[in-house]
Amino acid sequence: MGDNAEIDRNADDHAATIMDASKAEKKASSPPQFIPEISSGPIMIRMKDGRPIKGVLEAQNLYQLLLDLGHGKKMIVFKGAISSIEYEVKPKKEKPAVQKW
Repeated sequence: MGDNAEIDRNADDHAATIMDASKAEKKASSPPQFIPEISSGPIMIRMKDGRPIKGVLEAQNLYQLLLDLGHGKKMIVFKGAISSIEYEVKPKKEKPAVQKW
């Protein structure tokens, strides 16, 4: 009776170890996300039905985006209803090289 319980515990520990390893592999192989890079910048979202929505991305989670539309209005948009997101990439300003005489 005790031997079977010990075998079951070892099997459970082994299964948990395998699941943890597979989660680590998934995280390592996931594509890079661009949404955090466009936060706090003006964007235009086109919905699947063609409607454009202009706003500033304030927050996001796995399923939703929170947009600030201005004039105190905010909107939650479900990612599944989005057709495309347009945004402008601003190049980082480089300091001019200082020449020493």
